[in-house]
Amino acid sequence: MIHQDLTFDSRVFVFETVMRVRNTEIDSTQYLTLEALTAQLSEARARFLYSKGIKEMNAEYQGLLTDNLQLSVSSRVRAREELLFEVGVESLDEQGGEIAIKVTRMYDGSLVAGAHMHFINYDYRLNRTVAMNELLKEALEPQPFEL
Repeated sequence: MIHQDLTFDSRVFVFETVMRVRNTEIDSTQYLTLEALTAQLSEARARFLYSKGIKEMNAEYQGLLTDNLQLSVSSRVRAREELLFEVGVESLDEQGGEIAIKVTRMYDGSLVAGAHMHFINYDYRLNRTVAMNELLKEALEPQPFEL
């Protein structure tokens, strides 16, 4: 298997949240388990969407569904350590997009993990992917960079 580091443009990160590592989230080698890290990434994504006013499911029974996760774990962590999750949208298309999440230690800023989460707008009544409405696209639109 080929090891591929994830790269991020730090200008996409528009949201931050902090989470503390629990004892049950690390294994005997002091790495976050994949299950725990995936749960924390999902929580960071949910907090980001909430900050943008986006509900898990809207009145039309549509919601953003993660359909692909690319994950890179860089270093160990300790129980009770605080981690900073930086979240932003890297790209959008008609039916979905890509969320980037970078995880670093609060006390020194060193990289712990990174993820790209591809999402689609899914209609749960029709059981298929549908186009995002304009309000959703506007809420998720990456902000233009200022130089």
